[in-house]
Amino acid sequence: MEIGQVIKKIRTNKNITQQSLANAIGMTRPYIARIESGKNSISSDKLTEILDYCNVTYNEFFYIKNDYKKSSKMNDYNKVIKLYYENNIEEISKIKNEAEKKYEENSDIFLRHLYILCISMENDLDVNKIDKEYIQEITDYLLSIDDWCYYELVVLNNFLFLLPPAAAILMSKNLLKYAEKYKELNSDTKVLSYLLFNLLELSIKNNEFESAKLLLNATKTYTTKKTEFFELTLSLFYEGIMNIIDDSVMEGIGKCNKSLDIFKTLGNEYFYTKLKEDLDNLLKKKLASNKEDNV
Repeated sequence: MEIGQVIKKIRTNKNITQQSLANAIGMTRPYIARIESGKNSISSDKLTEILDYCNVTYNEFFYIKNDYKKSSKMNDYNKVIKLYYENNIEEISKIKNEAEKKYEENSDIFLRHLYILCISMENDLDVNKIDKEYIQEITDYLLSIDDWCYYELVVLNNFLFLLPPAAAILMSKNLLKYAEKYKELNSDTKVLSYLLFNLLELSIKNNEFESAKLLLNATKTYTTKKTEFFELTLSLFYEGIMNIIDDSVMEGIGKCNKSLDIFKTLGNEYFYTKLKEDLDNLLKKKLASNKEDNV
């Protein structure tokens, strides 16, 4: 739908007359009519005033504009990922070629990133097979944006497996800035929690404990709802891991075991096995380190 059509749809659904809307935002009724018919454009400031008066968020506005579907661009990313898990590389190659062609026509950076994602899928997500220039291109893009929006969050989510650990950990600062600014926006909580936990794990494995503590605090801050049971359980596990690292070993083991018991009870064998292995490896390292200190 065009912007004017969406404004009209929202206005009529809210039982607001053109005259009432015009009075509220300081415009004339004929001008509102011309906006709704597509004959006049509208500034972002006036659009904000209209949405505010109609009690509609920008998220809702663009959702309606896209015919009650999520952004088609995000759907393209999801489609490629789905095709990869279906092992449909032929269809991924078609999307790659189309993205390359369209990018040459309009230079939309999304298309370039979609193209690189397709190449990554064609190479079975094997970093050793993917041209290092593509990895550097994604890294440079993310590091060049000082103030991330949702799109940068999605790019990091899609390409985290490609990035050097040091660069990914550096990017966690932007992720935390985003989380702080957008904490009231609930449309991306799954992407955000996925990134927080993966970067937390990456920081711990690379002994970047200060970064890990910041990320852990963020997970506890932004996963406080009782309905976010999975995230809360995972936060408890990593809180235990950090306790062990900080020499509060018994306290840490208790928290880790409690979260492992929950995953086992829920039948989540993948996370139970993976996290138990991480805990066992950490305890072995801790024991070896203590023996060296006592020699």
